[in-house]
Amino acid sequence: MNKTYRNIIVGVLVAGLILGGLGLFLKYGVFQGMMTSKQARTNTQCLTQERIFDEANVLTDAQEESLFELLSEKEQMTGMDIVLLTIREPDINDYYEIRDYAQSYYEENKFGWDQPNGDGIIYVDNWATGYCWLCTTGKASEKLDDGTIQFIINRTNETINEDPYGAYRTMIDTVSSEMQNLNLFHFRIGNFWLLLIALIVAAVFAACNLIGNKGKVTTSRSTYVPDGGVKINRHQDIFLRSHVTRTKIETDHDSGGNGGGGSIGGTGGHGGGGGRH
Repeated sequence: MNKTYRNIIVGVLVAGLILGGLGLFLKYGVFQGMMTSKQARTNTQCLTQERIFDEANVLTDAQEESLFELLSEKEQMTGMDIVLLTIREPDINDYYEIRDYAQSYYEENKFGWDQPNGDGIIYVDNWATGYCWLCTTGKASEKLDDGTIQFIINRTNETINEDPYGAYRTMIDTVSSEMQNLNLFHFRIGNFWLLLIALIVAAVFAACNLIGNKGKVTTSRSTYVPDGGVKINRHQDIFLRSHVTRTKIETDHDSGGNGGGGSIGGTGGHGGGGGRH
């Protein structure tokens, strides 16, 4: 292998290992321990010890138990209540209604890590209409801004219809990470950027190869052209076939679709945002 190619490939691999290791370190390493809340739960008025209310019956008993274990761990880590509620309510059919439902449920059950209606979040998912809402209260509403809330909802809704259990695990993990500043970037590399990066890398390879192989000329015109030049005796154009290309112009007749969009915000001291799947 050309030495230049080998050095570039090694450099790319080393950079990838460093970045990947840094990501794992941030997510699972000492930073997570450093950011763990040291505050004990002081709310004694909460009406229930449960945190998962699967009224829509989209989870098995084993999945609920697994989510509760994860949720309990993240509550201790973040110092706030984390509540998941699934429902099937056809009448709750817009962002305002799902928002008010989430806020009322949180307040009526007196959730909150430090006090009733205190630090915490509730994620309400209506499987009858697809509307969902992430309600934030206390320090959660201070920490999670509109962009971060939409990021959490979009990540959850990516797989919610195919794998509710996995999607809710993603929601809990992402909320915890965001509360501890473990997510450095809120984007994913799409196909366009992957293609662009590949083209840039290919251009760098090509440029390095040209520079590395720049040297004396080993061929000249006389290598391929006989003495006296080339004599053209006859010139003729022959058309073998014709080809016509037709392209259909697509028209977007439906401007709707899945995804987020509930940017109306919370009320009564709550923050939040919504989405739909």
